[in-house]
Formats: sequence, C-alpha cells, structure tokens
Amino acid sequence: MSDQKSTVVIPCAGKGTRLYPLTKNLSKSLVKVGNYKMIDYAISECILGNIDRVVFIISPDDNQLKEHISNINIDKNMPGIGNNEFIDIEFLIVEQKTPLGLGNAIYLAKDYILDDSFGILLPDDLILDGDSVINEMKSVYLTHKINILCGKYVSQELIPNFGIIETGPRYESVYLTVNKLLEKPNIHETDSNLSILGRYYLNVRIFDYLDNLEPGHGGEIQLTDALSNMLSDDQFIVIESERNHFDAGNLKGLELAEIYLSNHTL
Repeated sequence: MSDQKSTVVIPCAGKGTRLYPLTKNLSKSLVKVGNYKMIDYAISECILGNIDRVVFIISPDDNQLKEHISNINIDKNMPGIGNNEFIDIEFLIVEQKTPLGLGNAIYLAKDYILDDSFGILLPDDLILDGDSVINEMKSVYLTHKINILCGKYVSQELIPNFGIIETGPRYESVYLTVNKLLEKPNIHETDSNLSILGRYYLNVRIFDYLDNLEPGHGGEIQLTDALSNMLSDDQFIVIESERNHFDAGNLKGLELAEIYLSNHTL
C-alpha cells in the first residue's frame, strides 16, 4: 500500500456561458443537477476516492462558491455521502484573478500538490454511475507511474468541441500509447473521435510544460497544448470510459443528466 499523498485540482472559474441564463447570477459549478449542485458530484468523487487534498481554482469574486466549499463539512449534502460521515479531506481555494484558460488554472495549483502526481477533475463532466473514476486513475498511476487520460468517443460533428486523442494499440479498454493530442480540431484535421473526458492523472512535470506556454485555441492557455508538448518526453495511456457521462456545461447535456438522475438513484 502506497503512503503517497494525493491531490486533485478542480478548476471552477469558468463563466459558464453555455449554460446562460442559468449562470447569469450564479457560478456554473453551483447550478443544480438533480438534487445536488454540479460541484458536489466532483467533491463526492474525491471523497469516495480517498483523496487527501482538493484544490479549487475559482474566480476572486465568486463568494457563493467560496461559502459553499467552506460549508462542506457542515452541510454534507453530497451524493453518496452520509450525514454522519467525517470528511477527512483538506480543501484549499486558489483564485484565478485573470481568466486565461484551463492550462493557466491548473498551473496556479503548482505549489499546492502534495506529491509527484495529481488528478484533475472538471466538474461539468458528470459521471453518474460506478465507483470514483479519479480513484481508479490514481491507483493505476501509483502502480505504473504513467500519465493517464480518460477518453470517451463522441460523434463526428462534436469533434470541434473537444480535445481529441489519436492513439496507438489498444488492450481491452486501455490505449497503450498516445500519438497526438489536438485541441478542438476541425473534423478534417483528424481521423479520431476519441475525446478527452475531464479526468486526468499526471506527473507534476506537466507544470514545466505549462510554464510560459503561449496562448492557443481561443487565445487561452490550453492544457491540451501542454500535454501535447509533454508527449515526446513522457509516457501516456488512455483509459476509455464506458460510464454514463454528461457534458453538463451546456443546456442539452444538463437536461440529459437530469433525465438520467430522475430514473436512477445514486
């Protein structure tokens, strides 16, 4: 059993423009999905995954989210967590003062990682069945010391909405090599439709690639660009997710998640 301490970074400073008007006066992470707020599913996944520290990257003026995080051990109103359970996780808040993209948000967590690796969990990528995905990825990393991406197949017309992975050989649900990563490519730029799902487990060397990274797609610092640069020096695998996944960062995905939750008990 490894005594390595685990950290997960949850970036939640995005404006949530795809969920407007729900996000007119509310953080995207606080939008209700079923009986819980979107961020609660991410927090629950970390708790059930025995993560030691969670670092939230938030906007400086998001006082509602700050209050929600500070009350986690008081309210305990999260999926799969009993009201009498003691939540033994350290929660830290780091402010992203300028919205420079996901890569910048992750870089801001650099000084708060407990060991040589960490997870990233995007809260609007909802996975609503099975065990903690981030815990599964942590276990694989600790065993094999290899960077891990989580992949999900999408239809061709959705390719421009996602980071896309071009892979090598596959063994069961695991792709053993990553050949190329593309940030929201045109459908004519790739033959792959394997998208990056919002779960990562990475060596801290990723921060070297994020440092001084030039803005990419949308004029923002893109995590996918840093990962792409890292490919030539580090080994990656992709675990294909067959879970019920919903992109709750848009109104259609949020509606589908609501429908699923109305028919399933977590």
